[in-house]
Amino acid sequence: MTIFKGYLDGPFGQIHYKTDTRNDGEPLFLFHQMVQSSFQFEPCLPFFASKGIKAIAVDIPGYGMSCGPNKPPSMKNYASIYENLLDHFGFSKANIGGHHTGASVAAEAAYSFPDLVLKLILHGVPYYSEEEMAKKSEPNHKFQGIEEDGKHFTKVWKKFHNAGNSKTSLKATHNSILSYYIAGEKEWYGHNAVYNHDIWRAVDGIKCPTLLITNTGDMLNPQDHNLSKIRPDFNFFEFSGGSFQFVYDNPGEWTEIVSNFLND
Repeated sequence: MTIFKGYLDGPFGQIHYKTDTRNDGEPLFLFHQMVQSSFQFEPCLPFFASKGIKAIAVDIPGYGMSCGPNKPPSMKNYASIYENLLDHFGFSKANIGGHHTGASVAAEAAYSFPDLVLKLILHGVPYYSEEEMAKKSEPNHKFQGIEEDGKHFTKVWKKFHNAGNSKTSLKATHNSILSYYIAGEKEWYGHNAVYNHDIWRAVDGIKCPTLLITNTGDMLNPQDHNLSKIRPDFNFFEFSGGSFQFVYDNPGEWTEIVSNFLND
């Protein structure tokens, strides 16, 4: 696997991305969950390359190696980078996909730029009720403090490793913690955008062919099932088991389903 890392200009400064250099196939931009980075999709890149798909894993502004905003952005602000990505790579249109917060970014991009999106992949959509969104919208910073004995690392480890009552791989947890601390005190910006996003409007306005993926071990599995009923025209696929780190921990299985949808 040969991974190329690069930067492009965006609304908040430089945007960092990763892609496999072995092909120039049909483009697919991938947006990660919170609080992570493009590392979530890195294991998927060689699988996509073998299927003739040029997958590009993007660090959402403020995460990974991308520059971030100085104040909490809206989901529309995050989704606006899609135009920068198209312009940088010289694509007139592309496929887009995302997981959790990344699914919200992808959904908003598909809604905001309907003529620029070929196909859409959503996994673990934060399709909560308005009441749930309001309850979750309060920022939570309790794990960003630094303790002299280093126990703050252990606290975050437990938070990530046991999230959703489903243990993830040690490597996925390790990389998540690194991404969390790299994001710093503004790590909550992404979730804040999610919980203040009109996801219902975005989902209702999606016009392109869409694949909705879920897995039974993901904490957003109930929301995905609800969404599949709201939009029965979406292709729906459910994996058994896994966790909220399904994409990273099962790259071959995940890319197989996505590639079949894109190449159909």
